[in-house]
Amino acid sequence: MLRYALLVVLPTLAVLAYNGLIASEGYVSRAHVMIEHDTPVPTPELAIGDLLGSAPSKVDALIVKTFMESRAMLEYLEQELGVRAHFSSEQIDWWSRLPADASRERLLKYFLDHLEVTVDQESFVVEVAFTAYDPGFAQKVADMLVARSETFVNDVSHHLAREQLAFIEGEVERAQQKLKKASRDMVELQRKYEVFSPEKESESAGMVIGGLMQQLAQQQATLKALESYMNPGAQQVVEAQRKIAALKKQIAEQRAELVGSDDEEGLNELMLNYQDAEVNLNVATEVYKSAIGTLEMTRLETARKAKYLVSLSAPSLAEEAYHPRIAYWTLTVFVFLNLAYFVLGLIIATIQDHRE
Repeated sequence: MLRYALLVVLPTLAVLAYNGLIASEGYVSRAHVMIEHDTPVPTPELAIGDLLGSAPSKVDALIVKTFMESRAMLEYLEQELGVRAHFSSEQIDWWSRLPADASRERLLKYFLDHLEVTVDQESFVVEVAFTAYDPGFAQKVADMLVARSETFVNDVSHHLAREQLAFIEGEVERAQQKLKKASRDMVELQRKYEVFSPEKESESAGMVIGGLMQQLAQQQATLKALESYMNPGAQQVVEAQRKIAALKKQIAEQRAELVGSDDEEGLNELMLNYQDAEVNLNVATEVYKSAIGTLEMTRLETARKAKYLVSLSAPSLAEEAYHPRIAYWTLTVFVFLNLAYFVLGLIIATIQDHRE
């Protein structure tokens, strides 16, 4: 019995005495938050499936949980509220107190021992519970945990949206510059040749040549008829020959204008240059239209994917201490020591049996 009293009863009473008489009271402040996506007015381009994508995400909830438990969050709280000073206060019992000269790593571990962030696996609601030795301080820390996380979520969401929009706007700017250049090239080409549309000019030139060819055929027929009954030196024959020569010369000039020469470009070459410029202009126009459409869709997508931290319940102000849990720890220690005592007794008895 003496051994049982020393190994089980006395330690249990010590735990009971510490929790009941010495241990400082810990107060828990709780808050619930979740990540929501912005949902703009639906457009025909946005299908129902797109709107379902606005549901809370487990990944988002885990990111918030990780951020709350990060060293960056601890440093922010230390700067704003002085977490180290609170947990190193001499008003806290020596067992629970954080040494004033504790390292950053130990401070972080101590901080995490007093912070509990859980994510509901179905609703992805994040529950924040922070324990401090003053109910007001616990509420302040929980409040800053939520506020800082909200800023973090907003900053990350807006930063990603701005980067994506900046990239698309850059593409639109480049497409616009290419469109302006293609338009200038087309205007310069028209001014250089003083031709608005080479196709129409070529069509007109072809019609002129056709008319001249018809006149030439008529004059040749007339000349042939005159030569059948007049002398070659007759005035009518000479006049017909002169008209035929003038028509041939004019036809040759029109053809030279159409097909060009060694020294001068013709309408056909101008038309090739014009078609190249027109193709460049059309391509630049289509690219610009596509870039504008992509920019509008990106704006809608970034607005739809914007994320916000929604506070479901504000950090609470505890009216009763949650720690120490006297009955829980006393009973736990008592059960554990009894099990250890029983197992140790079996081991000793077994060893004694083997010796005998």
